[in-house]
Amino acid sequence: MFFFLLFILNVTTVHSSNYKVDISNSDPGIINTDSLLHAVLTDTTATEKVTKPLPAKRILRHKSPDNRITMPVLETPLAVIKSEHDSTLHAEKMAEIEAQKVDSLLLLANPLLIELVYKGLSYDLNLSPKTDLRAMYYGGNPKTLANGLMNHKKTATPNENVEELRRLTRDEITRTAFHLYTTRFDALPNPDGYKSHLIEDKKFAELKLFNAKIDKNRYDRQLIVKREVSGPWSHSANALAQFSESVISGNWYQGGNSNIAILGILSGQLNYDNKKNIQWENSAEWRIGFNSVAGDTLRMLSTNDDVVKINSKLGIKAGGNFFYSGSVDFSTQLFNSYNGINSTVMKTSFLTPVRLNIGVGLDYKYKKILSLMLSPVAFKYIYMSDNVNVNPNLFGIKAGEDHLSEIGSSFKSILSYPFSPEVQFDSKLSFYTNYQKVEIDWEMVCNLTINRFMSTRISFNPRYDNTVIGSNAKVQFKQLISVGFSHKFN
Repeated sequence: MFFFLLFILNVTTVHSSNYKVDISNSDPGIINTDSLLHAVLTDTTATEKVTKPLPAKRILRHKSPDNRITMPVLETPLAVIKSEHDSTLHAEKMAEIEAQKVDSLLLLANPLLIELVYKGLSYDLNLSPKTDLRAMYYGGNPKTLANGLMNHKKTATPNENVEELRRLTRDEITRTAFHLYTTRFDALPNPDGYKSHLIEDKKFAELKLFNAKIDKNRYDRQLIVKREVSGPWSHSANALAQFSESVISGNWYQGGNSNIAILGILSGQLNYDNKKNIQWENSAEWRIGFNSVAGDTLRMLSTNDDVVKINSKLGIKAGGNFFYSGSVDFSTQLFNSYNGINSTVMKTSFLTPVRLNIGVGLDYKYKKILSLMLSPVAFKYIYMSDNVNVNPNLFGIKAGEDHLSEIGSSFKSILSYPFSPEVQFDSKLSFYTNYQKVEIDWEMVCNLTINRFMSTRISFNPRYDNTVIGSNAKVQFKQLISVGFSHKFN
């Protein structure tokens, strides 16, 4: 206890002698902080002294309501204090700042940035320093303004400033407008799978800039992008191969027969549209289908679909959505087809029959979805290359003749509507009459896209024809569902 009291007495004596403040000549209400700052913030063993002491008038008095003197406030910045061997701190810190190269796009591309105003260097000022007891006891040098009492903040780079601004903005949005977020960071796709992914796009052969006048005294540089002008011609093609198969062994407990069905379609379009008054539409299709029928001992595969079609329609704008139009439709068969199982009666054969329909009239078009064409004058022609094995009465041709030609009227309706990118519905209705008998053919097709190379096709084809000689007219129909490969060429 005795040695501890001696230690406390020694420390008190040293502290009193080293940090003695003379206030005898000061105003009773003003504290002379020149001696206070010199004693507290400098090394007591050095010969430093303030060359230009701060005048007392720069020290402001703060009084409480009961007229007690509170903490003095220093009006002049501490950065103007000088010592004999230390230069001005402000000048030293300014010399440490070096010019940094900044990408101008980093700032110009950020709409949150504004013009910067220099407000001097930032310092962490400690206006109420604590006594450095370790320096007093061990005899070291206490901290001064130059060696650590006032720390200069690290100058942030422009990149760090932009990142900090974005972070603060994102935090503000999180607090006040969370509904603006569309997803979470952990829900974003993994970018590792796209590192080697090449994105191909059309390249611009030449880029040009021009000065766009914004107001009376302002101009802005804008990019001239030359738009690609599509020509009047457009084309597309589609190839489809679909099939179904079932194989049943002879001893299958439920019985049944094996069968196979194959369908192939090649189609294409070549259209002309000058965007003014002329439209010319051309299309071609070859559809062929085979299937095996249980119990047929004469043929392994029978033809269930065989048609070659070529259609062409030329329209000249009449006004609004109406066009003066002329159409030509050609269709025929390439393979033999028979009346039924184990039958030798032929229904069609190669180029039997050949159909040609020509119509002239008025066509109403709604965008590329709907076309309604009424032809008051229509020509129908049917030719048979084989009128011996195929009965000509099936096509309205008298026995012994090989062709039919007549004048009548026709109506055609074409609907092509995409319910969605994966579902396409097409409908083609044709009506012809020679003012005595009628021929109606309606083909409806729905294509369901599975992926880029797979699709499902559902077709339904009702037909009514009372031009057949020697037969009572009844409604005919054909329905087919198939799944297989499909590819479009544009």
